Amino acid sequence: MDIPNKPVDIIIPVYAGVTETLTCIESVLESLPQCQIRAEVVVIFDAGPDLSLRNALLELASREQISLLINEQNQGFVCCINKGISRSSKDVVLLNSDTIVAGDWLDRLVGRAYQSSHIATATPFSNNAEICSFPQLCEVNSIFDDLPVSEIDNAFSILDAPSISIPTAVGFCMFIKRDCISRIGLFDIEKFGRGYGEENDFCMRAAKLNYTHILASNVYVHHHGGVSFGEEKSARVQQAMLTLDQMYPRYHALVAKHIAEDPARKWRFAAELLLKARRELPLVLHISHGIGGGTDKHVVQLAQHCSDTMQHAMLVPQANSARLVFPNVVSGGLFEFPYSELQSLKNLLFSLSLNRVHLHHIKGWETRIAKLLDLLNVPYDITLHDYYFLHPNPALADKRGVFCEEAKGRDEVCAEFIAFPRGVDGPSWREQWSGILNKAERIFAPSNSAAAIYNQYHSKLSITCAFHPDHEASHPYPDVSLSPVKTGEPMRVAVLGALSIIKGANVLERVAYMADRAGILLEFTLIGYAYKKLATCVHTTGTYRDEELPALLESVDPHVIWFPCTWPETYSYTLSSALDKGLPVIGPDLGAFPERLQNRPFTWVEPWQTTPQAWLDRLLEIREEMSVEPAVLPWQQQPCTSFSYSEEYPHTAIAPDMAFTSADKLMAFWLEELPQASGVNRRFYRALIWLNSHRWFGHVANLIPHWLRRTVKRKLSTRPLHD
Repeated sequence: MDIPNKPVDIIIPVYAGVTETLTCIESVLESLPQCQIRAEVVVIFDAGPDLSLRNALLELASREQISLLINEQNQGFVCCINKGISRSSKDVVLLNSDTIVAGDWLDRLVGRAYQSSHIATATPFSNNAEICSFPQLCEVNSIFDDLPVSEIDNAFSILDAPSISIPTAVGFCMFIKRDCISRIGLFDIEKFGRGYGEENDFCMRAAKLNYTHILASNVYVHHHGGVSFGEEKSARVQQAMLTLDQMYPRYHALVAKHIAEDPARKWRFAAELLLKARRELPLVLHISHGIGGGTDKHVVQLAQHCSDTMQHAMLVPQANSARLVFPNVVSGGLFEFPYSELQSLKNLLFSLSLNRVHLHHIKGWETRIAKLLDLLNVPYDITLHDYYFLHPNPALADKRGVFCEEAKGRDEVCAEFIAFPRGVDGPSWREQWSGILNKAERIFAPSNSAAAIYNQYHSKLSITCAFHPDHEASHPYPDVSLSPVKTGEPMRVAVLGALSIIKGANVLERVAYMADRAGILLEFTLIGYAYKKLATCVHTTGTYRDEELPALLESVDPHVIWFPCTWPETYSYTLSSALDKGLPVIGPDLGAFPERLQNRPFTWVEPWQTTPQAWLDRLLEIREEMSVEPAVLPWQQQPCTSFSYSEEYPHTAIAPDMAFTSADKLMAFWLEELPQASGVNRRFYRALIWLNSHRWFGHVANLIPHWLRRTVKRKLSTRPLHD
């Protein structure tokens, strides 16, 4: 990058904040010897309240480290800026007194501004800079991973990403060319004298003369924020925005358009990824199906749980490519590697210190997983989230959604619901995955029940039972809070989640219908949704985000949470939600439920093959048991596994290859825009959803066989299989 041979004045208005101001000036003075551009540091002290700050500035000026201008009376932020600009004939950098700079920041900032004669201003990335914020846009971010500012800035310097057009500069650190100042004039002290909005007005005036403004994406400057204005900031910002609206009716639309398009996201992502790689933590690659549900949720939770000791990436299959995402990279974004470019995927992963693979699911990977593991050639773990390694029917359920309990004949019965591929039977299906299972360094099952079912077929397989990390984070769970059922009051029964056949949608509907017909005091609410429209005797709330569940539970105020599933759940995140809330629970003696609910008071574990009539009878009995005084009962001897993800999951770091040294190499397979389903598919899928939930048509849609619905859904949507 060519550095213009033009001197610059760095103008720093100062009012308050002794520590922040002196730290800012010190960082500037330390950086200047690293820069080719000659610069004068001009500090304007605006009659601040702290005399010790004034004296410290006088000391710096006496040593000729800064040029100091002192206002004997407070004149305001904009007046100080204009005073600094007016005393100079050079290009200027307006720098807030609560910033920190590093390295040759000035050369890079000015160099980017002089890439075109049309550029008027340049603004760097910062943790607190609205549309130039890193890592999250328009947020006040804490300093990334508590890293030194110099290290963050160096990462942006190495990436050397292209400059990005922005609708306005951000005033915390704003380079302005002198020729623009000569044509546009000073900042508008009449309208923005109290501060905030003055740089936006200046940039809009410049834009009218065909000047442009850029984000210098190879520079990072830390900005503390709010030191000078303190509690006045909010009011000043609000007034400034109203003034800008009146002066430039299109201004906020321009900014909103820029935020929506977010052209800097790619480079924030790249910088964050590079910074994480520089921590020299080992990278684990999680391979999953990418269609949601508990499997992908586990990957994200595991990445969060072990973020201090490992980096995490997740690879999911597409028809002709593999998509790579990084759950801990808050900027978001993903890579897409055609299957012909898996060597490039390997290169990127090893440059980020890959030393382990964690295989969570082979759905979508059936023809490629063995070659992929051979290509990466690192130790790998497996988590058994369902029974797909045993049968293409991952729930081992028959066409009624009921678990095939007997191993003998299970293959044939389960195939009536989900068939084997042509020419494949149960033994050959399992044989093709036995090598992968046997070569795994560690195999985890989230319940002993799941491990036992696998050991029916693979008796020598060593499986470690490890409850998911959410259990580790929540343990011990709260005591059980009993809210008694009052006389004449219905017992409120809640069921959680996305209910498929195997999760008990039909059982719930039948029991609720029978209770309604008999006038029994039971009230059923599905907090979530079902695979079909349920009878009106089941109140259904609809889809929800995890963070919305506590509020939904509070609004429903259930006496008990019921899990009517008919397959051996390997873990159940919705059960975790019930345990977190300390609510009474009813569950089947199948899958993970008995072991996770062991010793829990006001918890009923019932035979999983209970008929709807028997369920109804049992619920009435439980209603009687709950007609007592309110109570909080301790849950002693809570079940827990011996394996600790926090202590035993991480592995020793390996030295990173760091093969990429530029943005181009790192982002070669970046996916600019996440492809969506075709318009026809989206419209058709929405039409099916509407029909399914319609007051009348929904009951007709219920006549469509479940296997056919499932097949059509997989063609049109990537929502979780159980939805």
